[in-house]
Amino acid sequence: MRPSPTQGARWIDVGRVAPLDFHATYTGLAYAQTRGAAPIVVCGRPGPHVSLGQSQTLAEVEASVGVPVIRRALGGGAVWVDENQLSYAIVAPLALAPPRHDDWHRWALAPAVATFASFGLAVEQVDEDLWLRGKKIAGSGAATLGVSAVVASSFLMRFPRQAFADAMAAPSTAYRERVRHGLSAAMTDWESEAPPPTFAVLSTAFAREVEREFGWNVEASLPTREETAAIADWRAELAEPIERGDLRRVRDGIKLNARLSVVADGDGARLVCGGGAKVSSKGRK
Repeated sequence: MRPSPTQGARWIDVGRVAPLDFHATYTGLAYAQTRGAAPIVVCGRPGPHVSLGQSQTLAEVEASVGVPVIRRALGGGAVWVDENQLSYAIVAPLALAPPRHDDWHRWALAPAVATFASFGLAVEQVDEDLWLRGKKIAGSGAATLGVSAVVASSFLMRFPRQAFADAMAAPSTAYRERVRHGLSAAMTDWESEAPPPTFAVLSTAFAREVEREFGWNVEASLPTREETAAIADWRAELAEPIERGDLRRVRDGIKLNARLSVVADGDGARLVCGGGAKVSSKGRK
């Protein structure tokens, strides 16, 4: 049973925005909140970039990558983000999130699962991902930022597999080709499954499901003066150079989804299955 709407919430739509500005916005907002503040949903369509998880280095990325690389303040792995996605971040007081961090993805991704369902797509939660017909259609990253629980994800309307494969560090041509083919087996997008809605229609549907799933009354909002200052601070912080390093999230490889990775093997590469992920058909509380 869905909760009755009782909690006021803010909806901040930043529209088409530079990659750095999008990540700085939800991060700055999270750190600017106090205990008991209203939850916030940040939505936007940042330009093309590679988003690294908080513990990743440039070892994951091709040295000649032609798009910005942003290391977000959230967990998870390297992802491709562009304006063909509706990206969002749930920023909520810790008291509104489940006590166990392991349950955050189930909780925070529930409105997205319901939104997909409202358009006839039977999406399932698989660990930190959302899957459709055995393929990943969305990933997510989460962290405690200040006194806020933050979970970010996106609605992937069109996924440029070749661009993402080319952006990832590759020890050989065979490895890069294996990544490209692996992405076809591991990932899908909305356009490949059904005619996608417009972003305006999708945003309205998502806001409706946020209200239904969380019991929030969502209203359009803008950052306050204090929040704007925090966003500016984090824009500068996230613009700092990322170290090259030599550690990768998957040793000698890359994780494509919760159950598939590509790992270098001599002059070639192999697709590795595993993970034992638990599947939730509803992704709800």
